[in-house]
Amino acid sequence: MKALGLLIVLAGCFRGGEAQFPRVCTSDSVLKSMECCPTPPGFPEPCGGPGRGRCENIPDPTVEEDIVTWNDAYNYDDRGRWPTKFFNRSCVCEGKFSGYDCTKCIWGYRGENCETKQKTAVRKNIKNLSSDEKEKFQRYLDLAKNTVSDIVFPTKFLGIFRGIKSKDFVNVSVYDSFVALHYYASRFTMPPAISGLCRDSSECFFDYAHEAVGFPTWHRKILLEIERAVQEVNSDPDWTLPYWDWSAAEENQCDICTNEYVGANDEDGNLDPGSIFASWWTICEHLPEWEESVVKFRTTPCDVSNNTYWHLKRNPGTQDTAYFGESMAFLPSAEEVDFAMRFPVYDTPPYIRYSNCSFRNLLEGFADTSTGKNHENGNVVVFGAHTLHNQVHIYMNGTMGENPTSPNDPIFFLHHCNVDRLLETWMRLYPVVESALPERGTPPGHNRNDYMVPFFPPRSHATMFKRSTEFGYDYEEFYEDPTDGNDMGECSAAVPDREGVSPEAIGLGVGIGTLKIMQQQQLSN
Repeated sequence: MKALGLLIVLAGCFRGGEAQFPRVCTSDSVLKSMECCPTPPGFPEPCGGPGRGRCENIPDPTVEEDIVTWNDAYNYDDRGRWPTKFFNRSCVCEGKFSGYDCTKCIWGYRGENCETKQKTAVRKNIKNLSSDEKEKFQRYLDLAKNTVSDIVFPTKFLGIFRGIKSKDFVNVSVYDSFVALHYYASRFTMPPAISGLCRDSSECFFDYAHEAVGFPTWHRKILLEIERAVQEVNSDPDWTLPYWDWSAAEENQCDICTNEYVGANDEDGNLDPGSIFASWWTICEHLPEWEESVVKFRTTPCDVSNNTYWHLKRNPGTQDTAYFGESMAFLPSAEEVDFAMRFPVYDTPPYIRYSNCSFRNLLEGFADTSTGKNHENGNVVVFGAHTLHNQVHIYMNGTMGENPTSPNDPIFFLHHCNVDRLLETWMRLYPVVESALPERGTPPGHNRNDYMVPFFPPRSHATMFKRSTEFGYDYEEFYEDPTDGNDMGECSAAVPDREGVSPEAIGLGVGIGTLKIMQQQQLSN
């Protein structure tokens, strides 16, 4: 029935907003021209013409010293200097218009001419939804899972082939387009020239959406995009994603892993047949050649049309604690969230998983919620760093635990709405200024003005580093006093300067040599 449903809606593809490769821009002629400036239906000119949008060159925001520092990385992979290896011209929308062809409105506005400011939408706690709202949440996501998107996905990276063709793109459902987008942005191996940063081959990678300063802003963007996509598929512009406050879960266990919410599971991790999500297929999961063919050589990304073998798996609270640590049997606590909220500095050099005393690294889960220091400094026996965001993924013990493909599980978006809520709580406690995002010195794709891979048309991290109300949404509730107490573990309680970030964390350019020294110092501490 699911496959049949997908075929039924194929004739009228959902028009995507700002995602990856618009179908209309993947013809051979457009790919050859490297110009994605479609003429919208009913308009005589590309991007809608004067008053709506115009076609312009895509500037390269890469900081010159970073090009030198990370030269191989920027030139080694399709995603470096996104999106200019595919398109070097795109629509620049005017006024309140947005989208790859300027037929959408910016967040918070609607109407034919995008002039009507909408009432601020509120994302609710999923535990507070009415029965009708819970049923709608399940039904709306299921329709998105079974509606073909106007966004298509490549079956290969450019790599050594260059000259990608229209035949190299395949259909994907609206929901799965966001799974594919997340997959495309995730891990890849560092090229040999900079692999000296790695302690061993298992760590010789970096990521365009994780493990660096851009993690919160990248995920804020994907939440806004899928929220709008689900609204449009279901013709309900007022619907919002709910969030799951896992820090308030009873006995620190998954209290929404029932058919009432996201599906119960048996002892093997299979979802109960009574859940609407039990029949959901997954894409890109369990690929034995993933590390070899996708990460190392980047010539064969997963086939998103191959969805016949795998279904959602989830077995919360049963993770291998001997390997991951005792805390992986539980969800993070409110006390751990409170600890992270005491940190006024958004991020610190080197702006990656090794950063100490950094709110971003605590939120992402690569720092200890008792010390504020990164977990991988030789002081812990269990490998890895698993707190807050990371801990939730690993605790779920299933599809959610595989970073590149975790959005296959709808609980991913409930989880990340809560992470975004914590980001928003932080933003209302401390000054929100762009200088909190480093202008240079991060891994590719994470600098303040770098374009977030692979959103199209291109958007920088700086465009997402604003209060949620500027995007037309808010949250039902926040922590009343998340900074109660003054314990900051092993970190200084220094107050940010008047620009909202401590002097030692303002846009420092950290070259490869400096970065390597900092990592070696951390490893020896």
